[in-house]
Formats: sequence, structure tokens, C-alpha cells
Amino acid sequence: MQTELFEAISRYLSNLNLDGDTLRAYTIDLHRFERTLGNTGINNLNKDIVKNYLENLTSKNGQRVSLATQNRHYATLHRFFEWCIQESVISENPMENLPRRKPNKDIGEVAPGSVIRSLTKEQVEKILRNAKSTRERLLFILLYTSGIRISEALDLNIQDIYDATIHIRHGKGNQPRQAYLSKQAEKLLVQYLEERGNPTSGPIFVTTHGQRLSYARARQLFMEAARNLVNADGTQVTIHQLRHTFCTERAGHIDSFVLQRLAGHNDIRTTLRYVKVNDTVAKQAFETFDEWQDYKNKQLIIEEKQIKVL
Repeated sequence: MQTELFEAISRYLSNLNLDGDTLRAYTIDLHRFERTLGNTGINNLNKDIVKNYLENLTSKNGQRVSLATQNRHYATLHRFFEWCIQESVISENPMENLPRRKPNKDIGEVAPGSVIRSLTKEQVEKILRNAKSTRERLLFILLYTSGIRISEALDLNIQDIYDATIHIRHGKGNQPRQAYLSKQAEKLLVQYLEERGNPTSGPIFVTTHGQRLSYARARQLFMEAARNLVNADGTQVTIHQLRHTFCTERAGHIDSFVLQRLAGHNDIRTTLRYVKVNDTVAKQAFETFDEWQDYKNKQLIIEEKQIKVL
């Protein structure tokens, strides 16, 4: 017996363990899909039908939706059909080999891979709350407040951190560099090492068996802590976004060449991708310099008067 589209969507949504906002977004997207196609049998859907639906998505004013919005709908449907395959609701995925919409550079669209996605303060706080141990919290805080790469963090040994400085032996391109330990990370590091019996050497991040923590396991731990968190376009948040958030939060507030050094970028153009100076930051920078310039001018006037008196 063929499953109707509405029934499949209802079953899928009832099985999702998502927070309110995310579940609401999935519900809106999928029911829009169902309303557009009608309550047809789900096995009647094919690649052309889904492609036509995505390409003809419009906003309330009748304009074609943005690239980010279409990609969100794409991601929602992709996850839905993957569930249908797993649950044997359908035998073939109608989105198999269906490409995402390509950006139209003439109207200012950019490829998703070129978009730097950072996390909100609320998302970072939720990830830290969900971390199951001091080890995970330390790893996440280190990436978020020091801006080091996940590979650099996992490669660290205890003796590589001293005087609140992180000495990275093998950065990108196998180049050594330095990063800095935040107060929050420093406290967690002390706590974590105390829990391990205060070792003085060896890997910082280890498994319960004392082996160096792998990238695959670190990523898995992050995904568990970041469960139900997605980006605005519906894509899953990633552990690399902690480093992106470090750069994004500082861009425009500190000199780009300083940020380049902190992030370990070989090319300043990589750093400049994060620099999106808004009006507030620009105004603050102007007023700070203006106040300094005004102070210097007043000092010159005072010095000139002192000279005349003499």
C-alpha cells in the first residue's frame, strides 16, 4: 500500500527531536511542499518534480526566493527523503544526484562554500552547556577563544602551553606559530589536568584509554553537544565554526594584520573575508581617533602657551 505524502511528512515530523524554532522551520518547509504538490503518493515523486518545485519557490511578493532560502528547503527535503529511505517508505530517493541551485553572480549571489558561517552567542552557550565533560568544554572553548584550528588543538601536548601562550608546533603548511590562552580556557585546562592526575607531558586531549583524541571523535562529541542547532540556511553547524566565530567576532574591532597573526592565516586575503565593518564599529573607530586627535591638539596648545610664558 502506497504511503501518502501528508502521512509520510507527519510521521517524519513526529519522530524529530528538535528544538521549537528548528522544528517549526522543518514543519513550514515540508507542509509547503505538500500543499504545492497535493496529497499524492510519495512514490509518485521523482527528480524532475522535486527540481521543478525548488526552482519555482517564490517569496510572499512573488519573487524568486534567495539562494540561502532555496538551499534551506533543499536541505529540509534532502533529510526528509533520507529518512523515507531508512524507514523503507520509498525505495528510491527522488533527490539522488539532484544538484543545489548555482549562485547567480550577476545579482550578487555567492556559493555556499564561500560564505563564512559563524555561531551566535546563544549557540555557543548551548554547545558549552551540552558538553558532557571538562575535556569537551576545554576543547570547544579553546577553539572559540583562541582561534586555533581543530587539527592544531588535537596535536597539542601539555608542555606546548606555558605563560598563557599556545605554542603550535605544526600549523597549516607545517609552520610553527603562537596563539594565546584565554582566562576561561586557562581555568578549564587546570581543572582538566587535575582530573587526570596532573600529568606534565603528553597529549592534552586524550581518550579514556589515554590515547590522543582523534578528529573523528572530536567531531562526534561536537555534533552531540550541538544537536538540533542549524545555520540560517538549514545546514548543520560544524566544529570549524567555533574558529570562524573567533575571527568574525574580532574582525573590524582589531587590526586585520593582528587578526591574521592570531588566526595563523598565511594570506591576508583570507583574513579579510571576515572583515565586514558595520556602521557601529566604523563610528566607534572614528570617535576614538577623533578624541585622541582632539587631546593631542589641546596638549600642543598648552605647550605653546607654556613656551610663550617662558
